Amino acid sequence: MGRMRNYRRYSSPSGRIVGRSRGGRPDRSRLLVGVIIVALILLFLAYLQAGKKVPATNSSNLNFNTNVTTTVPRNAGLTTAACPTVLDRADTTEKAVALTLDIGTVPGDLAKTLPAAKAAGIPAAFFITGKLVENDRAAVESIRDAGFPIYNHSYDNLRFSKLTAKEVQAQLQATDDLIRGITNATTKPYARLPFGDSTAEAVEAMRSAGYCALTWTVDGLDISSTATVASVTQRVQTYVKPGGIILLHAGSDLAYLAIPEIVRTLQAQGYRFVSLDELFRLVPQTTTTSNTNTVTNAPA
Repeated sequence: MGRMRNYRRYSSPSGRIVGRSRGGRPDRSRLLVGVIIVALILLFLAYLQAGKKVPATNSSNLNFNTNVTTTVPRNAGLTTAACPTVLDRADTTEKAVALTLDIGTVPGDLAKTLPAAKAAGIPAAFFITGKLVENDRAAVESIRDAGFPIYNHSYDNLRFSKLTAKEVQAQLQATDDLIRGITNATTKPYARLPFGDSTAEAVEAMRSAGYCALTWTVDGLDISSTATVASVTQRVQTYVKPGGIILLHAGSDLAYLAIPEIVRTLQAQGYRFVSLDELFRLVPQTTTTSNTNTVTNAPA
């Protein structure tokens, strides 16, 4: 047999086994200390074991079914996995809608529209082109300072159906870089399709870049030459539905007059205005490309 290792370091300096008296009988004081140490160790182990147990008050939340269906939590943000095609509304029966405002390459009457949206007390969202950011940084700063989220509306409002996938992504990236430089926040995950126009290839390019392609449920057509406050309000009231996305144009000369009327009318019908994030947290998103009320030859 091999020689045993020397464990002298666990002995007393004199060579005696620790815990024995000179007469060979156990040292009671040392035995008592040993018992106390062992007891403390056992208590500590029991404490650790108890800490791993689930409190009885939470036992009703346990699910022992191995065939569990995983659902997206209500506080989860919209991801590109939830928007394989164009989104024109959220699929919900809840009477919730989102007001969104586009700005093309010029701000128009933003100085009037922005206070109207603020006074309405609703979480409106603004979609802005990169060209506007370059031409009128102050306009973007005013939206940021008012506390409204700013999302992507391409760089120069070109139809994505006419662009290659790389060109689509370049439009989105350039705009995101410019807006991020002002707001210190990304424009993802929402990007408004200019004119509501796209192809399957363009949508996939957007998703690869981290964006969901949005259109709208109803366009108020507030930039139409024949539009009035009454016609814009009536159009929104006619086509809106639960989960709807309402489109107005921040640069139009009617938006600031139509906003309070739209809010008042829809709230009287039981609708509540929510942010896009909240809208798409209500239930799983719908994916549809049809817009029966879209006018594709109107500026967006």
